[in-house]
Amino acid sequence: MRQEAVTGIIRGVTKKTALIVPLAAAAALLFNLILQPGQRWWFLPLSILFGGVLGLLNFRWLAVAVQRIYLRKGATPGLSNMAAMIIGVLKLAVIFIILFVAIKWQLAHIFGLVGGLSLSFLAILWEGASVMKHTLRDGGQ
Repeated sequence: MRQEAVTGIIRGVTKKTALIVPLAAAAALLFNLILQPGQRWWFLPLSILFGGVLGLLNFRWLAVAVQRIYLRKGATPGLSNMAAMIIGVLKLAVIFIILFVAIKWQLAHIFGLVGGLSLSFLAILWEGASVMKHTLRDGGQ
């Protein structure tokens, strides 16, 4: 039962991110085409898409780590916490390196990256609110 709930939440966040990020990128594209025709109109929308994909990847890595560490049978709290800490540090290091290279070499717009990452977080909050609403409506079952 727990595994099904976790899988449903992961699927919900993925769908919501896949909805929000392209909409934001399309809005940024329209905004840039109107205000800055001829200039690098594609830079901000692609950065939003890249940030959204990176945010979703971060969430998926976190979800996989939680499923494999905490939800498996026979997991001890001490070993699980240590493994989660190591995986978390490695995950954040990889994301930091990707962000550092993208910003340093000006491959992406910094506000687009932050926006895309934030949209992924917004999808997580949206899914959490949806799950909470359904739980309260169904009486906690």
